[in-house]
Amino acid sequence: MKSKRSDPLFALAIGALILFGLAPLIVMGWRLVNAPEALGVLKDPRVMSLLGRTLGLGLSAAALAGLLGAPFGFLVARTKLPLGKLLGALGLLPFMIPPLLLATTWTQVWSLRGAPMTALLIGLSTTPIVALFTAKAAGRIDARREEAALLAGGRPALFAMEWPLIAPAVMAGCAFAFLFAIHDFALPDYVSSVGPKFNVFADEVFAVWQIDQNAPEAVATAIPLVLLTLAALLPALVLMRRGSMATIEGNFEAPRPLDLGAGRWPAFLFCLGFVLLGAGVPLGRLFWEAGGGPQGWSQEALGKAFSMAFELGRDDLRHSIVFALSAASLAVPLALVLGHRAERGGRTARFGLPLLVLLPLAVPAILYGIGTVLLWNRGGAFELIYSSGVLVVMMIIGRFLCFPTLICQSGVAALNPELEEAAQLAGISPVKRLLRVVAPPLWPSLAGAWTLIFILAVRELDAAVIVPAAKQTAMYRVFNAVHFGHSNYVAALSLLVIFVVILPGLLWALFSKRRMEILP
Repeated sequence: MKSKRSDPLFALAIGALILFGLAPLIVMGWRLVNAPEALGVLKDPRVMSLLGRTLGLGLSAAALAGLLGAPFGFLVARTKLPLGKLLGALGLLPFMIPPLLLATTWTQVWSLRGAPMTALLIGLSTTPIVALFTAKAAGRIDARREEAALLAGGRPALFAMEWPLIAPAVMAGCAFAFLFAIHDFALPDYVSSVGPKFNVFADEVFAVWQIDQNAPEAVATAIPLVLLTLAALLPALVLMRRGSMATIEGNFEAPRPLDLGAGRWPAFLFCLGFVLLGAGVPLGRLFWEAGGGPQGWSQEALGKAFSMAFELGRDDLRHSIVFALSAASLAVPLALVLGHRAERGGRTARFGLPLLVLLPLAVPAILYGIGTVLLWNRGGAFELIYSSGVLVVMMIIGRFLCFPTLICQSGVAALNPELEEAAQLAGISPVKRLLRVVAPPLWPSLAGAWTLIFILAVRELDAAVIVPAAKQTAMYRVFNAVHFGHSNYVAALSLLVIFVVILPGLLWALFSKRRMEILP
C-alpha cells in the first residue's frame, strides 16, 4: 500500500506535526537539559501531595464519566429508547459547553465546593467522551452474535456477550476523561476562587511560570503529570485498537435496536437526567442571569445583555471563530494523511504515529503554552508570528491534531484495503487515491474531525492564559470577567460562545442524513 511517490505528502504532514506540535516540547526539554538543577523541585514534598491530589481528581472524574457515559452511550445508540436520537444529540452538550461555564453556573446553584465539586463537573463534562466511545463500539457488534446470545440465554446472555466487546472502548473513553481531568486549569481555578483552595498540578505549573518565568523549573514541576498522562494514553491506544477501531468484516450485519420492555422509561429518565444536569442547569442558569437574574428577569434586560455582549465581545468572538475555522480546516487534511499512513503503514506506523501525535496532549495545556512562548518569542522575524493569530492556529493544530488523526485512522481501519490496492494497480496517484478512494467514504469522520477541532479551539482557555495572541478570544474575555462577579452581560457572552461551539454540529444535523463520527 505504501508508495515512494506518497512520501512528499507524508513528509509535509510530519513536518507540520513537528513544527506545530513537537517543537514546543523539544524547546522545553532542551531548557531542562541545560538547567538540570531545576529537577531539584521534585524533592519538594508538595509535588507528591499535588500528584496524589491530581491523581484522585482524575480517577474520580473518569469513574463518574464511565458510570454515566457507558450506559448512556449504549442506551441511545442500541436500544429503542424514547427520543433516543434527540437525547443522544443533546448528550453531547456537556462536552461542548466550556468547563469554566459549568463551574460558573453550578457553583451558583449548589454550595458544594473543593475536590468533590471539581470532580463532579469534570466528570459531567467528559461523560460524552465515554458515551461516544461506547456507542461506536456497540454499533460494531454483529447482529448474528446478538441473535445467538438471545437464543442461548436471553438478555443476561446478550449483555454478558457484549460487555467484553464494549469494555475496551469504555476504558479508552475513561482514559481520555482522566486526561482532560488532570490537565484542566480553568475549572479547578474557578472552583477554588469561590471556595476552599484546591490546588492541582496545572495550578502549580502556572504559578511557577508566573512568579519569575522560570521555564526549566516549570517543566520539571510538570514531569510527574506528564508521566501520569503517558501511563493513561499508552493503554488507551491499545484499548482503541481492540474496541472502537476494530475492523468490521465484509459480511458484517448491523445490530438491530434492542427492546427494553418495561425498562425503557427508567432508561429514558436516566438519560434525560444526565442531559438536564450536564446541559440544562448551565444553560438555564446563564439564560436566567442574562435576563437580570436576582434583580428580576425580563425580556428587555435579556436584549440589553446580548446587545452589550455583541458590542464589547464582537472582536473576541470574531477572533475565536476565525482561529477555530482556520485550525479545523488545516488540521483535517493533515490528519487524513497521518491517519491513513498510521493504519496502512504497517505495525510500527499503526502504534508509532498515534503515539507521536498524542505527545503534545501529554503535557498540560499551561506547559504547552509556555513551550510555544519559548519557541516563538525570539524577536525579529519570529515576532510576526508570535504577535499574530497565526501562532494561535498553529498551537491549536499542534495540541489537538491527535484527535482528527485517530478519527481518520479509525475510519480507514473500517475500509476494505482492496479498493486502494485496485486503484494503485490502475496507476492512480497517491494523492488522487486519498481524495477519490479514501476520503469519500470517510466524509462523516472528516466532518466529525473538523467539528471536534472547532469545538476544542473555541473552548480552549488554559493555553490562552500564557500565549499573548490567544488572549484575544471570547473565552479569555469570559475568564477575566467571571472573576469580578456575575453580570447579565457575561452570561449573554457565555451563551454566545456556547452557540458558536454547537453551530457546526447543529448545521450538520439539519442538512445531513449521515451520522457524524466525533471520536475514534
